[in-house]
Amino acid sequence: MSKLRYYSLLRNVNYFLKHANLWSLGKMFCLLRSSQLTKDFVLWFASSTIISPLLGGAGGGYFVNRRKIGDKLAVIFGLLIFAAILVCGWYIYGQTKHHLDQELGQRLIDIAQTIATHANGAIITQLVPGNETGLTYRNLVSQLNSIKHKTAVKRIYLFDANHRSLVDTEREIPIGIEYLKLKFDQLELERVWQKNGAASVLFLGDDGYYYKSGYAPILVNDKVVAAVGVDASATFLQILNRFRRNVFTFALACVIISVAIVFLVSKTITNQIHQLVAAAEKIGKGDFATSIKINSKDEIGYLGRTMEEMRLNILNRDEQMKLMLANVAHEIRNPLGGIELFAGILAEELGQNDPARAHLFKITKEVRKLNDVITEFLDFARHKEPQKRDVYLEELIQSAYFTLELEFEKAAVEFQAQVQPQELKVNVDPEQFKRVFINLFKNSLQAIQNSKITAGKLTVTSSQKDRMVEISVNDNGAGIPAENIPKLFEPFFTTKEKGAGLGLAIVDKIISDHGGSIDIQSTEGEFTKVIIRIFHSG
Repeated sequence: MSKLRYYSLLRNVNYFLKHANLWSLGKMFCLLRSSQLTKDFVLWFASSTIISPLLGGAGGGYFVNRRKIGDKLAVIFGLLIFAAILVCGWYIYGQTKHHLDQELGQRLIDIAQTIATHANGAIITQLVPGNETGLTYRNLVSQLNSIKHKTAVKRIYLFDANHRSLVDTEREIPIGIEYLKLKFDQLELERVWQKNGAASVLFLGDDGYYYKSGYAPILVNDKVVAAVGVDASATFLQILNRFRRNVFTFALACVIISVAIVFLVSKTITNQIHQLVAAAEKIGKGDFATSIKINSKDEIGYLGRTMEEMRLNILNRDEQMKLMLANVAHEIRNPLGGIELFAGILAEELGQNDPARAHLFKITKEVRKLNDVITEFLDFARHKEPQKRDVYLEELIQSAYFTLELEFEKAAVEFQAQVQPQELKVNVDPEQFKRVFINLFKNSLQAIQNSKITAGKLTVTSSQKDRMVEISVNDNGAGIPAENIPKLFEPFFTTKEKGAGLGLAIVDKIISDHGGSIDIQSTEGEFTKVIIRIFHSG
């Protein structure tokens, strides 16, 4: 039954910490009535909520590997409240125990002194072993028993300076038996033989309960001839122990309640922080469309408003940059178009064998390259929403290949497309994704041409898993140095003599706009494999 209560308690605690449910909190307190269960729960709760978050390790259900503000606040407030209540409770417990101990000792001394005052020391000291059946001894025992019952003490006994019994309310104790326990009260008895009352410290009886003894001297002609001992149970300790358990349980309850309150309060803070973190991540990825709305008027609200101003400033600067790029591209393209046009006219006017025609063709070629660079800049700067529709993947791949077919033939590179199944459709913008494949194919062609192999090969394969399509573009070209792979999607990063370094950045942007991902695996001098993951149609 205890084990069932224990597991039931842990289930309610875990549920409460996850959902802050007051019903579980109530059930928890009902289960905490067992003292052993309370101890077990404290060990589990401390390791889960205090030790584990501080060490950053795994502990309980809710706190596994979490180092959040809510956890830290809960630990700090929980520890402070727990420590404060325990310190106060322990102080009250100690003071109460001290005063009750003194009060019990004084009461036992008073009882012993009362008995000593009315005792006839001359008669008592004449008692010898064998007098237990005599009338005098029986009268003395009867008087002591009467006092014992009236004062609710456990035992009253008279003894001499050698710690030997004279009279005892315990029937089995004969005259002349030495009280061994008195050897532990030597300091107290020294005061008694000096005509003073004294009380012993608390001691554990044979029955497992704590007791205390009070002593007083019996005088004859102002001389101590014997002493009275009175033993009583320290029943107040049982009450104090219950008080101590109650203080501990109360402290634990306060910790649980404070942790719950901290979690509820910190939720409002952490939720706003999560919003700011999500907004910062979006801004870091270049998504400036989502506004940041934090209604709080504290520091977090101020931070949110500052981030919103930053977002708007970036958007404004981005729009200005796009406008500037468009104007620059327009101003550059106009003369480039004129140069290409007049170069063509001049080439027609020259004879077929005129050596100047080669220079004109070179001019035209360079103008077109420059025009392509301008187009890349504009495509990278402008955000164009993809116009998605369902298209056959194989048609996209073949369309990109046909655009570059002459370059494949010129480089003597074998091309293979293995789309499975052949009727596989993807939901993409056809023009944008054709651009993706063209850029990747161009990179593969250049890598193969830069290698020393004679049989270049580029293979495109696909596979389908759940709602995702994985497309692999493999080539056996020169490969990519490992240190360059993390930088490949950075704008303007390039290892080529020509080009703006925007090709893969544009590819990454297009795939991200489609909700997909791209990954590159390569070994220098052996191969390069580009893996694209996108959603298939439907």
